[in-house]
Amino acid sequence: MNHEVKIHDKHFVELIAAGKIQERITEIAININDAYKGKKPIFLGVLNGAFLFAADLFKKINTDCEISFIRVSSYSGTQSTDK
Repeated sequence: MNHEVKIHDKHFVELIAAGKIQERITEIAININDAYKGKKPIFLGVLNGAFLFAADLFKKINTDCEISFIRVSSYSGTQSTDK
């Protein structure tokens, strides 16, 4: 069952269930743990959109690593500035 969410004047419909997203995050973490075992990768997240994804992912990363975030924007409110 799809859920609809309204934020300000925008309507959104859930396309992927939260459980499916968490399953995929776990798969990605397993792949990262395998690929970077014995290494120290640096991850860069783009705020604000990647924050919750990164938090969920890093709970499952068990290799030594670093994370940092950058903030970029091409929007003012809900409209693109085209920059």
